[in-house]
Parts: sequence; structure tokens; C-alpha cells
Amino acid sequence: MKILYRISDGGNAKQKPAFVYDKRQMFLHFARVFANHDIYVFADNVSESTYQFLISHYNPEKVMRISLGNAKSFMYTLDFAIANFSENESLYFAEDDYIYTQNAPQIIEEGLSIAEYSSGYDHPDKYINACDGGNPFIENGGELTRVVLTLNRHWKYTNSFCMTFACRLSTIRADYDFFRDGCSDQHPQDFSICCRLRDLRQRRLASCIPAVSTHGETMWLSKLVDWEREFREFLAWESIA
Repeated sequence: MKILYRISDGGNAKQKPAFVYDKRQMFLHFARVFANHDIYVFADNVSESTYQFLISHYNPEKVMRISLGNAKSFMYTLDFAIANFSENESLYFAEDDYIYTQNAPQIIEEGLSIAEYSSGYDHPDKYINACDGGNPFIENGGELTRVVLTLNRHWKYTNSFCMTFACRLSTIRADYDFFRDGCSDQHPQDFSICCRLRDLRQRRLASCIPAVSTHGETMWLSKLVDWEREFREFLAWESIA
């Protein structure tokens, strides 16, 4: 996969595990897990010290410094992919506050064998009824779906993903207008984008169960995995070149 990794010194004021607040360690963890893939880093609104950290721990030619904000930086990575990669290339758009298991890259890419969009994140809000503040489509503790099996994982077709996901370039090029419209404000409207892709484009969105990645917000850590252990085990202290 070609990896498009966005990192910023900013972030939302949400409760996160202590280690997730350290974006530099999160980057080293990510770079270690995805070491066998081609990573492009988009450093959006970062300080000079963060930029120097990135280019000292990774190939400077693959670190691009930009100042665009959340939604516009995503569209920048999408435009970069369209301009530089082949139609059949598998892409992974990654945010800077996710934790991964060792086998996450393999599993996430495997999801593209059964869906147009693949996520390693099993979002806990898919198990909380809408009336209790969960996902709008959830009743009786779950969503109506189909569970399928690939070589190494079970998957469920789901109604939405965050802005960290895998797809093929040909797919997202065809769906470009949906992402452009959903990224017209400061923050991407990921739920709206997904619902429109599913309903208007009949795209399949798959998330693996159990998860191989999680968003780093304490309230929404994927269940059944010790994420701090995964983070510590695959944290690289040495330079990734």
C-alpha cells in the first residue's frame, strides 16, 4: 500500500490516553508497524521542532510541510495520490492519533478484497443504541449488516468510517466529488461522506472484527484489545529511514 499519513501539532480537546498525546511517539509507532510500506508524511501546521523531528527519523524527501487545516489537508493528500500513483494502487489514508496491532497493514489491505473501503477500526459507537447516544443506525446493540470472512479476519459491512481508511485509487478518484463536498468546511464530515457513498454509490464499507487499529480517544478505543501494550510493543525508538 501507499500510505498517506497526516500529522499536525494541533488536535481536538478530547480525553485521550497519556501516550496518545505524544504525536512524535505515535509517529514512530506508526512508522514501525507500516515499515514495509511506502509512507508519505504530510506535516500540516507543525512547528519547526516537529518538522525537524520528522525529517531526522524518516526520509526527508517523503515529508511534505503544508499549512492547510484538517479538511483541506485531507484533500491535498487525495490530490497527491491521484497525481502520483497508479489506478490500481491500494492507498491508506492515515491520521496521527491511531494505534495499531502488528498485523494491521496486512489485515486492512485484505479488506479491499471484499469492499471498496476498508477500516481496521471497529468503532464502539456501532454497539451503542442511537437513543443512548450511539451511531444513528444502531438498535438493539448493533447494526444490520453481513459478516464475511477473508483469509485472516472476520469483517462486517458498516455504515461509516473515520478519515483513516484504505481504498484503491480508482475507487476514490471515481468518488472524488463526495470527498470534496464533505471536506468543504474546516473538519471533514466523515459520517455524511460514508452514508452518501453507501446510499448513492452502493459502496461497501468494511471494518474488521475484532479491530486491528483504534482511534486514540479514550471513550472510543476499540474493545477486546490491550492498546497500550500494542503501542509499546511496536514503538520504534531508532530512526526509520
